[in-house]
Amino acid sequence: MNMSIIQTKLPYAEALHLAESVLADLAPACQRIEIAGSIRRQKSEVGDIEIVAIPLRLSDLEQTPLFGRDDSLSSALDKVVFTGGWRLIKNGSLYKQYDIGPCNLDLFLTTREKWGVIFTLRTGPADFSRNLVTSKRMGGLCPSYLRVKDGRVWNETGALSTPEEEDVFRVMNIRWIPPEKRI
Repeated sequence: MNMSIIQTKLPYAEALHLAESVLADLAPACQRIEIAGSIRRQKSEVGDIEIVAIPLRLSDLEQTPLFGRDDSLSSALDKVVFTGGWRLIKNGSLYKQYDIGPCNLDLFLTTREKWGVIFTLRTGPADFSRNLVTSKRMGGLCPSYLRVKDGRVWNETGALSTPEEEDVFRVMNIRWIPPEKRI
């Protein structure tokens, strides 16, 4: 028997309040932390909360798990998970997903260099993000001389500087589109 889970959507105001509460709890352990996804796009109903963060500890990012026991963000998460009764669903080094009661929380960790790309893609929506990383010759928005890989925009000589979302649009030669107008 195929049993599908029906996901409840929250009204925007309720989801925003919940996301802001999570931000407040995790912010002391982060250099930067922002709400992304459908909340950032100001959708009337929200299926999950997406947050992008740069943790305080970035030394040896590629070699040290960001959620390691000596990590201040890990400690902040442990406290919030314990007090909030959250249930861990996915447990990656750069991505974690929690059931936080009324919805799921997706937490994406990144670096300053990758912020622009990760924040843009995680703001979505999914079709927009997919279109952004797809080459123009394949029907997407990405110029054929660029590619998006590992949280960066690359040309033939290397990774381009995209520390902010506007930089991603600029290097791709695309007019910036406010999150609430992305479809």
